[in-house]
Amino acid sequence: MSIKPIAPAMLLLSATLVIGPLIHAQSPAATISLEDRAWMATQIYHTISTFFPGLSKEKFDADYAEYLRTIVQSDERRNFDLASMEFVARLHDGHSWFYDNWLDHTTAQPNGFIAYPLAGQWTVVRSNLDSVKAGDVITAIDAETIEGFFARNRKYVSASSDRDAGVSFFDTPVIFPENFTLTLVDGRRIPIDRKNDRKNAEPLPKTAGRWLVEKSVAYIKVPTFHGIETQAQALTYLKEFHDAKAVILDVRGNPGMGEPIALQSALMGKPYQSWTDSSALHGGPLLRSYDAAYPEHSTITTSDAVVHPFDSAYSGRLIILTDRMCSCACEDFVMPFKYSKRATLVGETTAGTFSFTRYIPFQNGMILNIAAIHHTFPDGLQFEGVGIAADVPVGIVPDDLRSGRDVVLKTALELAQQP
Repeated sequence: MSIKPIAPAMLLLSATLVIGPLIHAQSPAATISLEDRAWMATQIYHTISTFFPGLSKEKFDADYAEYLRTIVQSDERRNFDLASMEFVARLHDGHSWFYDNWLDHTTAQPNGFIAYPLAGQWTVVRSNLDSVKAGDVITAIDAETIEGFFARNRKYVSASSDRDAGVSFFDTPVIFPENFTLTLVDGRRIPIDRKNDRKNAEPLPKTAGRWLVEKSVAYIKVPTFHGIETQAQALTYLKEFHDAKAVILDVRGNPGMGEPIALQSALMGKPYQSWTDSSALHGGPLLRSYDAAYPEHSTITTSDAVVHPFDSAYSGRLIILTDRMCSCACEDFVMPFKYSKRATLVGETTAGTFSFTRYIPFQNGMILNIAAIHHTFPDGLQFEGVGIAADVPVGIVPDDLRSGRDVVLKTALELAQQP
């Protein structure tokens, strides 16, 4: 299950709330009572209708009626989970999702690799299995084409666009059989046993830095903004490279998961506009007294905020490498550099999903995360489901991954050495 990270600012927006006097404590039970299903459904409905910005009430109510018809038909917990995942995924928002931790112990063991479409081919981009390599192209899951399998199961994946859903698809293992066969474009057939396959441990993400051209062009890789260590190390490298003619900052694959303001300020060096934020308010004395549309919702929008960074920021040429896996806080980091023209973005358009959220862990191990604030670009154009476009688009193909060829970095280095 691809779990989009929760921005720290969300914690200021709303405290974590554990709900459920009727919900039984987390247990290994494979069934869920009608009473508990009804209680969960009402909490899901209430949370979405209260917090989700720009909700289409008519469509939402129709979707909810269909959801209710589905969940009353079976007491199997997995069926309830899939129905709830599908219902929330209909919001088409990468930060609005439902998940059940119980699945991790039953039928949701990781696939062991991540794949998504590159140049029209479903390509393995990362793998912890010895039998599956980066650059392998998948054509089928068991007897079904990969395109057909994706189309049939796309409905369970919370995403802000089909491209975002493709990135998260293989990271949503509950929708895959516990045992299946991958057919690759070269004819190989690879059996996958999600429960028993030996998976190599992923190395902990660490910031890396080095000179690409001594005393002239430096490179810093920041794999995540989670915690303070990766960002602190990036600032240490930036101090070392402060006299560089150009710095190439690589945030490809960075899922955000934190607050990037320290590194952002150290690189910006010029005022910039922030996001335009929109949130929905429902009820309350102010709306009851002054909103003629009550009990419908009102939308509050903030914009035109100008941020003034530190005077001591790095002032050399800045190139940022981006891809479709740069999401959430990573996009919050990148956006000001794009709109202030402080940096040149090279690579792919980012994921297009960044929201402050309402996060609710239930006592039975289920989790609901709902977007509470949506962002648009400073000029008012849509961001969610669109992403931040690279100034210099560079596509990669499966053979680039197989050969270890980094065409994005190569392009950036050529730009950095231009007069």
